[in-house]
Amino acid sequence: MRRIITKSLEFLSYIVMVLIVLGSAIGGANQAGFLGFIGGLIVGAVMSIVIFGTLFVLMDTADNTRRMAEMMERQGSGSQ
Repeated sequence: MRRIITKSLEFLSYIVMVLIVLGSAIGGANQAGFLGFIGGLIVGAVMSIVIFGTLFVLMDTADNTRRMAEMMERQGSGSQ
């Protein structure tokens, strides 16, 4: 169940990342034409990478911590 929730969050994060990039590109195009569109793409990409990169790092850290605890439990119970 935990894996399904994690994969769903990851999938929704990718969708929101694309929407942020497209939204900022469209907003930039409305403000300054083609150069605003390019600027919006760049700014939107950087924003979404910072925001969702942090989210992905936190999800990976939690997953690695859980796996490490499971591995330590297996090693501890096997030596006794």
